[in-house]
Amino acid sequence: MEKTIVSVAKCQSYSVEEVQQAIRTCLDSLGGLKTYVNPGDVVLLKPNLLQASTPEEYITTHPAMVEAVINLVGDVGGIPRVGDSPGAFERDMKKYWDGTGLTDVCERLDVELVNFETPGNYHKVRNGQDYYIAKPVLDADLVINLPKIKTHSLTLFTCAIKNLYGTVPGFIKTEYHKQAPQPSKFSEKVVDIYALNPHCLHIVDGVVGMEGYGPSAGDPCELGMILAGNDGVALDSYITHLLGRDPLEIPTNRIAYEQGLGEADIEKIEILGEAPVIENFKWPPNVSYTLELIPEPLARGLMKFWYTRPAIDPKKCNQCKRCQESCPTNALKKPGQITEDQKAYIPEFDYGDCINCLCCMEMCPQKAIYHDKSLLYRFTSMFSTS
Repeated sequence: MEKTIVSVAKCQSYSVEEVQQAIRTCLDSLGGLKTYVNPGDVVLLKPNLLQASTPEEYITTHPAMVEAVINLVGDVGGIPRVGDSPGAFERDMKKYWDGTGLTDVCERLDVELVNFETPGNYHKVRNGQDYYIAKPVLDADLVINLPKIKTHSLTLFTCAIKNLYGTVPGFIKTEYHKQAPQPSKFSEKVVDIYALNPHCLHIVDGVVGMEGYGPSAGDPCELGMILAGNDGVALDSYITHLLGRDPLEIPTNRIAYEQGLGEADIEKIEILGEAPVIENFKWPPNVSYTLELIPEPLARGLMKFWYTRPAIDPKKCNQCKRCQESCPTNALKKPGQITEDQKAYIPEFDYGDCINCLCCMEMCPQKAIYHDKSLLYRFTSMFSTS
């Protein structure tokens, strides 16, 4: 049986020249970009634009990755476009394009930036669930998925599979969080959306990733690589293996593999190229996953004393209200405390409504939201393998 191929190349900087050469090396191992793109094809580049963050914060796909892929698509006669839907509904996408450096890239190269919030969407059904995918995504001849390697405090890991969650426009994304507050249930929705985006080539920004409390509040981590493949499950599985984790411990990997959407068995993945050695990568704690093995009534009682939940550091909060806008259950709409130094109100959590989806943490530009851990949680965390 033929093995699934993942291609990898070392890349130590975000010089466009070095990035483009590394991507070209990866694609040549897969038969070249011309294998995927015919002249005149519309090719949608889908980066990770979680926030309107600068490239130096390493939260979003670096603009050098986007510029390099635009050049390569143009070389084979494709028509590149760039689009995404950020972590919460946003009417003014310009601040995302500007902040992440993509306005400069696309204006210089005369490439269209596509706002997923305005052109409408297609209704899809998978596993009995309703989903909505932005029209520019499914109308494209090919989607080049450009994720960044990052940890994720809810799903543990975000890369090729999770990045396609951004093909869902606007507030619909937060509604899915509300429908599936448990990590495994939410991961099922992420995998459904991945499956509804079948025509993808994945090129991974692994030059500088994020470890710790990702996807936005973690720490930059130099990984020094770019990867490519047409199987996002295999890519995510191989990367998590490189980072020292069993791929099937990542719920999105496991669920996608069980559904036959890709390969997660490392022995069945052929690696072309040389990957760097990565040691002591820091993962977020995942003690909360044990709650899914406990009967629901007992788990609810235990949660009164055993929890990790979002909280706000008033010294970092600047009252931008991004946390309130992104919360799918309106758990941050209550009037909050007033600080002496800032003379302003800080949002306050209603933990009765909070589903611990951590959308607030993802969207906070000040990294003001942190994990508040109970004494019992901290005690049990000492025995966690995470």
